[in-house]
Amino acid sequence: MMNDISRRRFEELKAGGSLPSPRGVALAVLDLTGRPNASAREITRLVQIDPAMAGRILRYANGAHGGGLRHIVSLSHAITFLGLFRVRQIALGFSLIDQYRSGACVAFDYAGYWTSALATGIAAQKLAHLAQCPPDESFSCGLLAGIGRLALATAFPDKYAVILRQGLSGTRLADEERARFGVDHAQLSSEMLDSWGLPEIFTHAVRDHEYPAQTPSPPGTRAHALCASLHFAMRIGQLLNLDDARRWEQVPSLFNAGALLGMGEEDVPSLVEAVVAEWQGWARELKLPTRSYSDLRELLAAPPSGTHEGEESAPGIAPLHVMLLAQDQERHQALARLLNTMGLRVDRVADLADAQAILHDNPPDVAIMDTGSSDGNAMARLRELRKMAGTALHIIALIPADAEPRVALLIRAGAADYLLYDCTEAALIARLSNAQRLVSLQVVVRAEREMAVNSSGEWARANRRLLHVALTDPLTQLPNRRYGLDQFAEEWNIASSNDLPIACLMLDIDHFKRVNDQRGHGVGDLVLRQVATVIERCCRRSDIVFRYGGEEFCGICPGTATTEAIQLGERIAAAVRGERYGLPDDLFEVTLSIGVAVREQSMSESSKLMEMADRALYAAKERGRNRVVSLQQQAT
Repeated sequence: MMNDISRRRFEELKAGGSLPSPRGVALAVLDLTGRPNASAREITRLVQIDPAMAGRILRYANGAHGGGLRHIVSLSHAITFLGLFRVRQIALGFSLIDQYRSGACVAFDYAGYWTSALATGIAAQKLAHLAQCPPDESFSCGLLAGIGRLALATAFPDKYAVILRQGLSGTRLADEERARFGVDHAQLSSEMLDSWGLPEIFTHAVRDHEYPAQTPSPPGTRAHALCASLHFAMRIGQLLNLDDARRWEQVPSLFNAGALLGMGEEDVPSLVEAVVAEWQGWARELKLPTRSYSDLRELLAAPPSGTHEGEESAPGIAPLHVMLLAQDQERHQALARLLNTMGLRVDRVADLADAQAILHDNPPDVAIMDTGSSDGNAMARLRELRKMAGTALHIIALIPADAEPRVALLIRAGAADYLLYDCTEAALIARLSNAQRLVSLQVVVRAEREMAVNSSGEWARANRRLLHVALTDPLTQLPNRRYGLDQFAEEWNIASSNDLPIACLMLDIDHFKRVNDQRGHGVGDLVLRQVATVIERCCRRSDIVFRYGGEEFCGICPGTATTEAIQLGERIAAAVRGERYGLPDDLFEVTLSIGVAVREQSMSESSKLMEMADRALYAAKERGRNRVVSLQQQAT
C-alpha cells in the first residue's frame, strides 16, 4: 500500500501536470465517458474525428469478437460491442503510445518500453480467464502496468536518467526511486490507473505484480490469481524486449512464473507464440519497431537447466526450503554450501526425530535424504519419512553410485527422485528445477482448490442472502407475502391430494391506525415487529406465519382441524394481550382480531380458504375486535 507521503507525492505530480496524460480526442473520450448520461452515439461521433483511433478500436473489437460469423465494420457497432468503459481504456492506452514514443529522458528506452507494454497487455488478456477477469480490462491493465516508469521519465527526465544509468533493477531500483522522488514506479502505476478509473482489483495487482509472493491477497482469491497472471505477462513482455543472450537468461524465470499458474512446459511456448503473432500485427498498426522472433520457439523448447559461464548458479530456481537429512553431516558439507550459495534455505538434521520437529514447525518444500544403500533399513527410514511428511513433500534420495541399480526400490518406498553422492552441480540444479516445478504446481492446485471452494462458498452465501432478502419482510423479518403464498400453494396441494385438513388464520392488529396517528409511524413499526415476534413464538414449527400486508398477518397450519385452529388463534390472541408494546417510557396494550377457516371438500383452490378466513376476520372486527371467529364453527 502507498503511505501518506508517497500518496501526497502522487497528488502533487498529478496537480503539477507532469505525469503522462491523454490529449485531444482521447482526453475528450475520457471526459465524455465519465459522464453518467454518455451515449454510444456521442462517443462514435467523437472518435470519428480521429481516423487512427477509429481504426484501432475497430481492429480491437474484431479481435475481441473472436472471429464471429460477421465482421464488425461499423465504428458504432464496435463501440456498442465493447461498451463505453472498455472504449475509454482502449482509447487511453493507444493515445499514450502515440504521445510518448520519445521523450527528454535520454537513458529511457521509449520504444522498448512500449514493446514490452504491448506484449504484456496482450499476454494479460490471454491469461484473464485464470483470474476470472474481463479480458479487455486485463489488456488495459497489462498495457499500463509499467506506466509509472514512463511517468518518472517524463516528470524527472534528467534525475531518472542518472538512476537508469546505474543499471539498478528490482527492489534496489524501487528503493532509489522512493529516495529520490518519494514514490516508486509500481506505486505510481497503481495510483495512475486508479485515477483513470480501473477497478481496485487491477490497481492492486499492478502495485504488487513485480513481486507476487509479497502480495497481501490470500492464495485462492481472484486478486492473488490476477497478480500472478500479470507477473507472468510481464515476464513475456520483458522477453520480447531483450537481445538473444539476455533472453536466454530470462527463460527459467518465465517457466517458473508459468508453473505458478499451473502451466506446463508445453503451454508456455504456445502462449508466447500466440502473443508474438498478435503483437506483430499491433506493432505495425501502432507504428512500433518490429523484429523477428523466429528463434523463440527453439529457445523455449529447451529451457536451460544449468548455468553458463559468468552466470549466477541455478538461474530461475525460486527460493526453496530444503531439509538435508543425513547422519554423517561432514560428508555433505559441500552439498550444503552449494545449496546455500543458490539462495535456498537449508535446515540440516541428523535423524528422523529432528526431521519430525522441522516438518511440524515449518515444513520444507524438499527433503534431501541420505539413504546410504538401498537395503531394508534405508527403505524403512524412507517410508517413515514419507509417513511423517505426507504426500506433499518432495523427497530426493541421496545414494552412493553402487546403489543406483536399486533406485526403483527407493521410489517405491517414497522417494520422488535421487542424487548420487558425487553428483555434479548441473545434476543438482536439474533435480531442484524439477522439484521447484512440482512444488509450484502443488501450490497452484491448492490455490485453485481454495479458489473453487471460496468461489462456490461466496456464491452460495450471496445466493442465500439474496434469497433471504427476496423472501423476507424487511420490517418484521417474517417471511413476506410472496413466500407465504408460495408455501401455502404447496401445502394446499399436499392437503387436497391426500384429503388432509389445513387451516388458515388471518390476524389483524386492532386500531393500529391510532398508534400511527397518536404515537408516530416509528412506534407503529416497532409495534409491528413486537407483535410479529409474539405471533411467531406461539406457532408450531410446521406452521407458516408471514406478513400479509400493513398490520395484517397470516398463518397457514397444515394438518390442523377447526377446533385446533381456533385454539391456536385463542393462544395467540391471549399472548398478544399479555404483552405491552411501544417504547419503554410509553408502553400500551395491543389486541388482535383473528379469523379462522379450515379446508372444505367444496373448496377448489387455496384462495377460497383464504377468502373464508378473511370473512371470519371481518366478522371478528364487526363483533367488537379482540376475538377469534370461525364461520365454519358457527355453521356446525
